[in-house]
Parts: sequence; C-alpha cells; structure tokens
Amino acid sequence: MSGFDGPGPRYRGPGPLRAHVSDASVRWYRVARHEPLARRLQTLASESSADRSLQQKRTEMPERPVGRQRRSERKTSSRGLILMVSALGLAVILLGAGAFALARARTATSATRLTATSVPVSSKPGSSVSTRPSAPASPAAVTATPETSAAPTAADLAAAKASETAVARAAVAYPGAPALSAATPSLNHLRPKHKYIAITLDDGYAFQPKMLELLQQYDAHCTTFLIGSWAAANKPILKRLDKAGFEIANHTWDHKTLTRLSSSQVESEFSRTQKVISSVTGNQAPYMRPPGGGTNSSVKAVAARMGYRVVMWDRSFGDSGRGATPEKLYNNAIVSAGGVKPGDIILCHWGSKMSYEAMKRVLPDLKAQGYEFVTISELVADSAPVK
Repeated sequence: MSGFDGPGPRYRGPGPLRAHVSDASVRWYRVARHEPLARRLQTLASESSADRSLQQKRTEMPERPVGRQRRSERKTSSRGLILMVSALGLAVILLGAGAFALARARTATSATRLTATSVPVSSKPGSSVSTRPSAPASPAAVTATPETSAAPTAADLAAAKASETAVARAAVAYPGAPALSAATPSLNHLRPKHKYIAITLDDGYAFQPKMLELLQQYDAHCTTFLIGSWAAANKPILKRLDKAGFEIANHTWDHKTLTRLSSSQVESEFSRTQKVISSVTGNQAPYMRPPGGGTNSSVKAVAARMGYRVVMWDRSFGDSGRGATPEKLYNNAIVSAGGVKPGDIILCHWGSKMSYEAMKRVLPDLKAQGYEFVTISELVADSAPVK
C-alpha cells in the first residue's frame, strides 16, 4: 500500500494508521473513495436491471408474430381440408354418374339382345306376338338320343330310396335298443341286388383326414368301427364323420380281446363306447365288431342283448401286419381269392399310411367296374335276409 494521494500527511511507514492520517484525510477517503464506489455500484445495479428488463422485452416481443403465424397456419389447414372434402364429394358424384350411365347402356344392350332372340308364340292374324326369349338348348339335350336317355326303372328308384334311408331306418334308439336273438348270425358277406361293396374302417388311431377326403371324392359312404377311448378324445372327428354320411359303430372301449373278459366286462366295453358315439349321433348303429374278430357264444349273447349284430369281413387290406406295401394291400383288397364280388365287406384301418396309398388305386378301379361304396345298413337293406 503506497498511502493516500489526498491532502494531509502521507502514510509511508509502519505504525498505527490513525497516527498519520488526519480527520480531514479520513473524511476525504470516505468521500473520495467509498461514496463514489457506492454510487457506482448503485449505477451498475440500475443499469443491470435496465438491461434485464430490455432483454426480457426483446425475448417476449417475438411471441405475437408466432401466434399470428399459428393462426394463419390453422386457417390454411382448414381451407385445405375443405378443398379435399369438396374434391372427394365431386369424385363420388362423378363415379355415381358414370355407374348410372353404364347401367343404362347395359340395359339397352340387353333389350336389344332380347328383341333379336325373341320368337313369336302365335302367328295367327291379329294375335299378339310374345317377345319371351326362347330357352337355350343344353348340350345334354342336343346330344341325347332315345337310346341313351332311358329313364330309370321303378325298381332302380325304389332301391335308391331304400339306400338313402337305410342308415336312418337301421339306427335304433339309445339307450334302450331292442334285444336281438342270440342266434342272430354274424355278417361277413351279403348278396345285394346291386353292385354294392361295404368298405369298413376300424379303430381311429392316427386318423388321416386325407383318407376321409379320398373316400368322399369317390362318394363312398362307409361304416366305421371306432374305439370308445379314442372317440371320447376326438368328438370333432366323430361329428365330421357323421356329417359326411358315415355310419359310426362300436369297436369296444379299449380294444381288448373280448373272449378273455367276463360278460359284465364285455357289456361295459360296449356301453361306455356307445355312450360317447350316441352323444354325437343321437342314436345307436346296431353293429359291433370284436377286436381281432375274437368272439364266442358269451360275447354274441351280450351283443345281442344290447341290440348289436356282430359284423366281420370277408376281405381285408391286411394293413396291421409287418411288411405291408401299397401293392400287397391292393392285391389283398380286390385281387386275391378270386377278386372282389358284390356284397363283400372289406376291412382296413384309418391310421395305416399304406392303406391310404392302396386306397388311391382301389377306389377308382372298383368305381370303373361299376361298384358303389355303401354302409353296412345300406348293404343289408339291399340284400336278402341272412339266415
């Protein structure tokens, strides 16, 4: 510190400040040094406040143009929306006018064609001439001759009607199916009046929808003997089979050998299965097939008491053994043992892939020979009674 520049003695050395500074010097110091500084601070504070106010005003001033710009943008957007709606309305009107004009043109064309193709009904003088168009002749009508358009005989019509209603007539009420005689013979071959064959499908395991589609392609109505435990878990398939006109019959609950069971156990096998089937069909097909064809007098007696006829087979694909091939199954089904005959009952299984491949040959070959594929009930209705 170099001392004071004001009046009075200067302080240049050690010692108390008061000893060297006069009262005038102190007053001068306060006036010359402190008060101007305070005033300057006040001035700076005022200028700073003024600057902030000015800056705030400058910041707030652009808001008004922005607001006007937004309002302008909203107006422009509204005008664009109105123009777009107007354009759409105009387009709809133009489309409607075009459609109306096209409809009138078509109507005029149709009227012209109608007038050109009309034929008079009456040519008598003074009679009115009808403009009703003549019916176009169908290809069948043009090519048909009296020799090729012979009407079906009354016997054929009766047989067709009997075949259509055979399944419904054969079905019995459930529960409470009427008992049959214990001496009722099993069915394994019938003698129908027409070239009918019954293709029967067993079990249901590994069900192949494509097998059903193939059978439907050749208009085959079949009887299927289903296992109850499988049927209970696959009711949608039962509904599909029933809707396709298939006859759903009993093949026991779990495919046990019936000859090894007691009468009460055999009855349980049938009743549990029939309960599931009837929940879908609403009735009971009066047929059952013992697993593996195993039966005896006790099994037949239980079946007859419950309203079932035992259905066996006289031809089989042989698809449950080893080494099956489509060629072998085809030969087993329709070639071996003198070939297929009307009234044959053929056995195969839903889940055999080899049977499906063989069936793709069996169905068209038999169809080409004039055979029709029917249910057991249809086959029975078309055949003489089995004694």
